Amino acid sequence: MKTGKRVKIAAVVVVCVLFDIVLHLVTSAYSTMPENPNYSMVAELLGTEITVSLWALLSFSGAAYVYCRIRNVIPGEGVKKGVRYGSAIALIWLFAMLEGVSLFGNPIMNEFVVGLSDAIPVFLMAVLLSLLNAGNGENAAVKPFPLRQKLMAVSIFAGVFLIGRYAAYVTGAIQSGYQTGPVYTFFWTLLMGACIGAVSILLGNTGDTLSLERRAAKFGFLIFGVNWATFLLFMPLLFSGYLIDVLSRIIIDTLLVTIGYYLTFSPGIRLKPGLKP
Repeated sequence: MKTGKRVKIAAVVVVCVLFDIVLHLVTSAYSTMPENPNYSMVAELLGTEITVSLWALLSFSGAAYVYCRIRNVIPGEGVKKGVRYGSAIALIWLFAMLEGVSLFGNPIMNEFVVGLSDAIPVFLMAVLLSLLNAGNGENAAVKPFPLRQKLMAVSIFAGVFLIGRYAAYVTGAIQSGYQTGPVYTFFWTLLMGACIGAVSILLGNTGDTLSLERRAAKFGFLIFGVNWATFLLFMPLLFSGYLIDVLSRIIIDTLLVTIGYYLTFSPGIRLKPGLKP
């Protein structure tokens, strides 16, 4: 990649990070910050504002890195690539934010508004990045998945994520609200898995020639894993006592998503990309 393009990408990231910060300032009335926070050493040293800004820079840079790595195989051309990728990451980040309702007892409207403050800028960033590469011939053909494939993908991801997460909840591998808020926790976990399944369809490319194992690892560890990790690192970066829990979530969820992708597109499930119903 040429230096000029790297500078443009960096500029897009910085602009969208600034937009993200402005949106959070505008929606500060919906802030979900605890009343008596136990800040991390980083936050105590740098201050909360700088720490949050560093997190935003990290998370948006991670999302931009993934886009640059996979843009050639994202279906569509030009801005359509950005819309697909931006929609996918915005959905993942927004649904991730909504887990705070059961984890911390935050109002769902507050979590939704704060989540949108991150989802909108990351969507915009993906669109702007796609404009930098518009018309360069790096286009992937769009061959829509049949409805049966879409429904099966959503169902398998939802099932795998639900089973895996509940195993983690029950064993105490990660913090959860399944005892204090069992109904909300169940539906959030189910819908989060379904959301990831929708993302797999949104970014799915019937022309990808990689083996199933490599495609599963690429989706689980790169596309989902990097964006999930950088987003979840907000808590341990700003507050003390969350590092182990967040690292456990990243590892468990990434493995679950990789397994979900493998099962979804396994020939045994008859969902190999391009297969007609």
